[in-house]
Amino acid sequence: MNMLKRMWLDHTLKRALRQHSCRVDCGTRGLRGKVKLTLERHVKLHTVKVFSKDLRIGAFTDIVSNTELRDVSSIGRYCSIGTNCVIGQNRKQHPMDWLSTNGALIESRAAAMPNPPAHWDVKPTTLGHDVWVGRDVIIMEGITIGTGAVIGAQSLVTRDVPPYTIVAGSPAKMIRYRFDEPLREQLLASRWWEHDQSELAQLPTEDPQAFLAALANLPHKPFSDATVEVSTSPLRIKR
Repeated sequence: MNMLKRMWLDHTLKRALRQHSCRVDCGTRGLRGKVKLTLERHVKLHTVKVFSKDLRIGAFTDIVSNTELRDVSSIGRYCSIGTNCVIGQNRKQHPMDWLSTNGALIESRAAAMPNPPAHWDVKPTTLGHDVWVGRDVIIMEGITIGTGAVIGAQSLVTRDVPPYTIVAGSPAKMIRYRFDEPLREQLLASRWWEHDQSELAQLPTEDPQAFLAALANLPHKPFSDATVEVSTSPLRIKR
């Protein structure tokens, strides 16, 4: 792709995203291969590489630079993802029981096989709402990260993480829950992330129990689910 065409595509993308208060700093260069990226309002993707074939990211999620989104199907609202993370890492990318662990040779052989092994199917990773992922984290493909979970920096996540659980380490292990079980259940049942952000800001978010009590007295005014959809090959933007 020549420079002038890329500049025009990036300008078109930036203008469409601005109408939804979104940022994709990587521009078209960060969308690798055939990608369909659906963004709710106020999403910020810094210098991020997106390899996912079909990915939806919820409102107010912020993903810092040098993170790779590989086999991921959904990231919820209000997530915070640190720098240098890999989410949805393929477990079979470098099989040690093959002749070589080289990715190029493995991909060529897989393409030449008439019936690739069933276990080669890649399952997408999903992140719930309000997930905090520290820097330098690797989350393998096929993992479900529950709403409210926290992943400590430099962790390797190889199994599902329940809602409101703090995990860390390589492989990541449970440290503790953020809240006791009754409060966890109440937070999940409240579906607070579906409310308008300006409404949430007026409530005592510093005290989850008081927040729930205040939220119960408010009429439900859901946040707009308007999205912008970006597809590559060729570039297409749908609002």
